[in-house]
Amino acid sequence: MKKIIIAIILFILTSQAASANAEENSKPSKLYSESAVMIDTDTGTILYQKNAKRRMTPASITKVATAIYAVENGDLDSMVTISKNAAETEGSSVYLLEGEQLPLKQLIAGMMINSGNDAAVAIAEHLDGSVENFSRNLNEFLKEKAGVNNTHFTNPHGLYDKEHYTTAEDMAHITSYAVKNPAFQELSSLKEYEWKGEGWETTLFNHHKMVKGELVYPEVTGGKNGFIEESKHTLVTTAANESLSVAVILLKAQSKKAAYKDTTSLLDYGLNGFIRNSIPAGKIYKAGDKEFISGNEITYTSLIGDDAELTVDRTGRLTQLMDGKEQLIGELPIVPEQTEPKETKQGQESSTVKSQLVLYPVYLYAALLLIAGTAFLRNKKS
Repeated sequence: MKKIIIAIILFILTSQAASANAEENSKPSKLYSESAVMIDTDTGTILYQKNAKRRMTPASITKVATAIYAVENGDLDSMVTISKNAAETEGSSVYLLEGEQLPLKQLIAGMMINSGNDAAVAIAEHLDGSVENFSRNLNEFLKEKAGVNNTHFTNPHGLYDKEHYTTAEDMAHITSYAVKNPAFQELSSLKEYEWKGEGWETTLFNHHKMVKGELVYPEVTGGKNGFIEESKHTLVTTAANESLSVAVILLKAQSKKAAYKDTTSLLDYGLNGFIRNSIPAGKIYKAGDKEFISGNEITYTSLIGDDAELTVDRTGRLTQLMDGKEQLIGELPIVPEQTEPKETKQGQESSTVKSQLVLYPVYLYAALLLIAGTAFLRNKKS
């Protein structure tokens, strides 16, 4: 009887653990945010999407783009002189004073951690002379580096402008590009920062609750939050475990609680439900009468337990079907046609000469044998 009771208890505990694990691995049945994307930041595979291409107002997550642009186009140790325009910028700030000088890196930290709009304007003016020039250059930078095509920023901070927009999909690609830069990743992951300026000395604490540690999620590596009335709550969060690194982008959640709940649901799904796969270099794929080859090793992401077939079309696009949507893995080059080399006339003549040279010793040897044999017979007769 005792053994039966123990067996029943073990069965119940095992079932509960399996149920909890299945819940972690399952796709969220509902998100509160109007638009969302989760992306593998290494392979660029979209793992989840909801209204991914819908144009939205991003609010302060614009600063992710401003930060990576500043990191890659500025000297982080250079001193920035604060203008009157920057000091008087409305909204969240780090209380900059006109005329004070601060290192570019400190301003980026103040912009990312405390969401300083004044710091964002100071960065823009330092790099490109004006907010207008900065915005134009930033848009070109994002197209070239992150491959976005549905984003247009008119300022560095995300305060409302009807011509200032992006999509969850574009923000996912911007974030994926940004986190590959170690300097950006360092600034994005700061939980706190000792701020020393002429107008303010304090310890800044990251406004992103999961980065700060207020909402504990050990795999979180960085992020940025945002809010204006027109956009509601927006959130960018990056996270990684031993096998996967992801970014979750949320646009227009009606509350902070909803934004963080959605983020947690997607991170659970992404970090526990997907796996990396690789295609070796030199693998051949056929599409009709054409053959395509993977020139280098290709890494892609797929659902755990999903044996989705990879397909190649006649243009060499290698894709997989994930969540009912076609995902591009890579574009393969066509296998070059193998043709037998034609021998030139010169080559034929060369071959003939070589053959004659090879046979020459044989002829000579035969002639010598004939002469020797004739001489031997004559001597014998005499």
